Amino acid sequence: MLQTSVSVIMPVYNPKSEELKKAISSVLEQGFGNFELIICDDCSDGYVREIIDEYIKKYSDKKIIYIKNEQNSGCAASLNKCIENAAGELLIRQDADDYSLPCRFENLIKEYEKTKADIVASNIVLFDEKGEWGHRDYPVYPNKKDFLFAIPFMHGACALKKEAVIKAGMYPVSKKTARCEEYALFMTMYSMGAKGVNIQKRLYAFNESRTTIKRRKYSDKIKEVRVKAEGFKKLKLYPAGIIYLAKPPVVGLIPARLLAKIKDKAFDRRKNG
Repeated sequence: MLQTSVSVIMPVYNPKSEELKKAISSVLEQGFGNFELIICDDCSDGYVREIIDEYIKKYSDKKIIYIKNEQNSGCAASLNKCIENAAGELLIRQDADDYSLPCRFENLIKEYEKTKADIVASNIVLFDEKGEWGHRDYPVYPNKKDFLFAIPFMHGACALKKEAVIKAGMYPVSKKTARCEEYALFMTMYSMGAKGVNIQKRLYAFNESRTTIKRRKYSDKIKEVRVKAEGFKKLKLYPAGIIYLAKPPVVGLIPARLLAKIKDKAFDRRKNG
């Protein structure tokens, strides 16, 4: 019998209605039912609160905690507010435009109880407006060097030991780290001795479409360089890390469609199986 107390943390800012409904449903319909769902509304339009209220009423037997920021504060601040209100030992991430596959929570908790890893994640399914189209797989036991090329965990697919997150200072809230906050947090955690594991099952569906790709600005790539530069220093990855700092700005210059084709080939992410 699984013993770990769990808090699911979900930041929300104006997602598409159907995506939000699917995300919440995928959480509340998990086989493992002993958890609280904490939703932080980052000053979304009124329809978001209406949808959440419907779920609170429909799933009255579940503990759903709704929080609303006084002003739009960004993903990192919203996640930190969820953490501050979380009672669970384990924090399971869920984004409002993705969804969890059946038995995701059970698998994450079993792995956590077996390994006591500070970060427990999984491989993922990729989908867009047309449905599932591919996958992305991650190393089983990421080490510090895995952070050189890219973040070795899918953020939304993660379960995090709350104690380790707090010890690392939680998510950094700054314009300098916006959209890279998980990279900064995970590198800080690893620099403090944290360990992680990726379950070799695809348990989380990540929304990767042309729309989400277009939302990524070149300025985000410059931020990524700064975050990596600081993180590599903490992880003692220099001088090898110097060459990897060139990757984000170079990748940012590649047209989105061409980049998608390169990733498909490099990571075999459109293969079946």
